[in-house]
Parts: sequence; C-alpha cells; structure tokens
Amino acid sequence: MVSRMDIIRTRKCRTRMGSMGEISKMTSRKIAKKVVDWCCKYYDLDVKVKVKVGNFADFNCWGTCYQGNKKHHYNIEVAKDQTIKDFVATVAHEMVHVKQWETGRWTGDGEAEAERLQYQLANKMWKHGVL
Repeated sequence: MVSRMDIIRTRKCRTRMGSMGEISKMTSRKIAKKVVDWCCKYYDLDVKVKVKVGNFADFNCWGTCYQGNKKHHYNIEVAKDQTIKDFVATVAHEMVHVKQWETGRWTGDGEAEAERLQYQLANKMWKHGVL
C-alpha cells in the first residue's frame, strides 16, 4: 500500500474526434458536477472537489486528480474533447482516486481499480437517470 499519491493521470487511447463528438465547456461542467455529486453519494464521501475543464492539449492527458491544500479537498482536471461517455467515465475514474485517498486503501498506484470501475460507474449513472 502506498502512503500518499500525488498525481494520477488517466491513460486512454485517443480516438479521432470531430466537432460533433466534443462537448461544450459549459455542458461539460454541468455533467462533471453531476458525476462528482453522484460519486460522493455512491461512495459516501464528504469532500470538496474542484473540477477544471479544458482540452487534452491543456493537460496532456484525459484526466488528472490531486489532493488540494486542505484536508478533504481535491482537484480534478478533465479534457472535454472526448465523447460524453468517455468524459463521464474519466470523471468517475478520478473520483475513484478521491475515494482511495479518503479511505486510504488502494493497491499499487490505484490505476487498476479506477480503470476497472470507470465505465461500470458511468453505466450505473445512465441506468439511474443521473445524466
């Protein structure tokens, strides 16, 4: 078990995107808020999460999560230039890392669990009408 993680980057193959596939910054912020709120309830987390939305080129990855400067505060950066399902899964992936920090439980760098759960969580959100 690792005692502290600093930055986690989501690894995903980049797919070709057209203008119809990318979601707007305003829409992506609303979606990210819904995903964060749902994940907090799902994992029973009492945390503050700040989400910054940009493009893949801004972050050089699809998503990043790191601890804030206060206890129970986290920052997520997520690229909006991906499909809506991938965007939701990326935010969910980063929220798995938040859960890992809050519980202090993960194996290795925590990526295997986050990758395994990201689309499962996204599918649950769609099934329950969150999005």
